[in-house]
Amino acid sequence: MTDSRDWKAGGDEPSEPGLPPHLDPRRPRGGLPPRPPRSVPPRVAAAPRQPQRTVLPMAAPPRAPGVVKSGKPVGRRSRRGRAARVLSWLAVLTSFSVLTAAVGGYVLLNHYDGTINRIDVFTGDRTRPADLPRDAQNILIVGSDSRGDLAAGEGPQGTGSNFVTGQRSDTVILAHLYGDADKAQLISFPRDSWVPIPTYTDPESGKVVEAHDGKLNSAFFEGGPGLLIETIEGMSGLFIDHYMQIDFDGFQTIVNRLDGVEVCLSKPAKEKDSGIDLPAGRQTIKGDQALAFVRQRKGLPNGDVSRIERQQQFIGAIVRKVLSAGTLANPLKLNGVITAATESLDVDKGLTIDDLRDLALRFRTFNAGGVIFSTVPIENIAGVRQRQSVVLLDEAAMDTLFDGLRRDVAPGTPDAEPSAPSSTGALIVRPGAVRVQVFNGAGVAGLGRKAFLDLEAVGFQMVGAAGNRGSGESKTTIFHGPDKADSARTLAAAVPGAVVELDPALDRTLQIVVGSSYSGAKQVTVSGAPAPTKAPSSSASPAPVRTAAEDPCQG
Repeated sequence: MTDSRDWKAGGDEPSEPGLPPHLDPRRPRGGLPPRPPRSVPPRVAAAPRQPQRTVLPMAAPPRAPGVVKSGKPVGRRSRRGRAARVLSWLAVLTSFSVLTAAVGGYVLLNHYDGTINRIDVFTGDRTRPADLPRDAQNILIVGSDSRGDLAAGEGPQGTGSNFVTGQRSDTVILAHLYGDADKAQLISFPRDSWVPIPTYTDPESGKVVEAHDGKLNSAFFEGGPGLLIETIEGMSGLFIDHYMQIDFDGFQTIVNRLDGVEVCLSKPAKEKDSGIDLPAGRQTIKGDQALAFVRQRKGLPNGDVSRIERQQQFIGAIVRKVLSAGTLANPLKLNGVITAATESLDVDKGLTIDDLRDLALRFRTFNAGGVIFSTVPIENIAGVRQRQSVVLLDEAAMDTLFDGLRRDVAPGTPDAEPSAPSSTGALIVRPGAVRVQVFNGAGVAGLGRKAFLDLEAVGFQMVGAAGNRGSGESKTTIFHGPDKADSARTLAAAVPGAVVELDPALDRTLQIVVGSSYSGAKQVTVSGAPAPTKAPSSSASPAPVRTAAEDPCQG
């Protein structure tokens, strides 16, 4: 009978299930017991046993020295944090790719998958439209200012189905992973952006709140991740594939386990609320000063917009550090970074281990120059709406930016110019990018509500509740603004017999006045790439971009 410890031939360590021996925190640090003397003749050489493990479906490179199968997932910390939590996301996926490629073990990925918390954030039918660019992905990344370590009654807590109103999305980033290029673009949204918020049901009172304009962070505050997702989808015309929410504690741990990251300040920074106290110039920061660097808002020339620039600089520093040879060649450091990051993540329930594996494999071929940063175009950082100080967005330039994302065209490529409005009858705007408001023009009870539900069922983005506009009308008429002819064409194709008219007073939302001849709505097929939700003006230009490879001390 053989020893149950299954000694490795020629070695002096036992091989056992669980984490690699040099990574297992439960393992004593003392020496191993001496090998027992052999009392039997040496065994006849035989074919080596194959380890019982599942490998990724790819040609795996050699195993990293000293790394074996992963063990049980470690416990997840329960603390929640503030806006800086979002900055660890890129390190998570990049490190996933490196360690998965080095070890080649599906079991190891499964270990990290077990440390991620999944929450219910999507509502309604989330079937991905067939007309979207193949392999492109949109991931909404949020950093919230709720604190999970508060005592009962001291503040809001919970996410997903356990969400409690009161959280604010201090950091909102839309990450677009290009399908045909090893690139990702991260678009930051100021939390005070003035945006249209769709109809939703209040999670506390159960009352329906009609569509209205408000600050972007109020969508998260009032309706949680689901309403924030619907708001971003409505203003961009994009389909959000996945959602990630990042933990403050994990961010700090990641930076510390990377031994800090390098940033650059044009002048000294000292401010009491954030706690920042740093000199000017190039420097490596971690711990409290790293958090202060990305959290400072007061004292900056453009408030939250300047803070976004700081955060983008910091994410770029994390990307460069994670992709550096010193990190990639150190399995112990990589394990610490990934463990801290995955324990800090909340993701949507639909993000499976296979999705994580695919994301990891995609990031294997990334470099710092392929990570692109931009901010949603801004018209006025000191606007006023409803007696509130807000950030007003440049809608024409914003649509230019989102047009490129919808067509999956990276900035700087020959095809990056906005798509022109269609001069033919072809449908180029998908229903999900068309905002529709319904009116009952026939005076028939319930007809407006029926049209509302019909159009919602075939994928249109409904605004407000069905209203009344006169009576006795037999025909159904679609009214559109000057830049929405293509959207109106899609809506008319879905409503047989409808006629289309221009209304110069309308902007982004189409209006349909339903007559007694209305017979229902049908599915439509979009034959071309989605067009901009608003035709860019000749002066419109996309937001400036930068990459993670750029030196923050230059330019």
